[in-house]
Amino acid sequence: MTAGQRARRVVASRVATARARLRAERSLAGWDRAQRIALPSLDPGRVPVVFCTWRRLGRLGRTLDQLSAQDLPVQALIWNNSGEREPVDIAAATARIPVFTYHSPRNIGGFGRFYLARELAAAGHRSVVLIDDDQDFGPSAVSDLASMHRPGSLSGWWAFRFRGSGYGDRARVAAGEPASYVGTGGMIADTSVFLDGVLFDCPRRFWFVDDLWLCYVARQLCGYELFGSAALFECGEDEHALYRTLGRTKWQFLRYLIRQGWDPAPGSAVTPG
Repeated sequence: MTAGQRARRVVASRVATARARLRAERSLAGWDRAQRIALPSLDPGRVPVVFCTWRRLGRLGRTLDQLSAQDLPVQALIWNNSGEREPVDIAAATARIPVFTYHSPRNIGGFGRFYLARELAAAGHRSVVLIDDDQDFGPSAVSDLASMHRPGSLSGWWAFRFRGSGYGDRARVAAGEPASYVGTGGMIADTSVFLDGVLFDCPRRFWFVDDLWLCYVARQLCGYELFGSAALFECGEDEHALYRTLGRTKWQFLRYLIRQGWDPAPGSAVTPG
């Protein structure tokens, strides 16, 4: 790569970051962070799986089919950021599992999962699975997540240990190994963290980096353990992948959190039960 190409890449990254922050500011203008969502009565015998949908409505049926094929009973809760109701309602109505959909009046990104998870916690559900709408996974994905779950923890397949203050200075951890960061796509969480009001006080300019904020609040403020899971997920690659616009913001957010006193070095390993 030539010096000119590197310079253009840096400029493009900064422009994308600035645009992402402007979108966040617009999306959150006047947003009531403390709002509550009314959930129907849910089957306590089914594992709740929460995810958002936005511009991948064509994949929604596939995601629900994969959840229907799980080797233990699940139910889906969808936060719809797209502004389109009909295709989401049709997919939900034809799914082979119970589905609850909340149509958000605006796109607030992955944070929508946290609002649904808070209501699950308030209703007495002790754990929740979070996924992304671009993932493929086999029939044991949810049970593999659940098999290693512990109270007071976040665990998932996309788990890393930070080795320094740079977001890219990290190493993938194996199942059971302590982590600094667990991605919200393919995660199981103790729901107690979603009852902590601090979780919804994320700085507005970093709102769309919800996964890093959840890990910070869970570990630094709530004393959670974070670790890798044996569950397997595959992520699709398309133009809607948020890392394309949020990559630089994640680096900045990690440095911000360290300045707030977060030491992201993980603790001791977890022994599977």
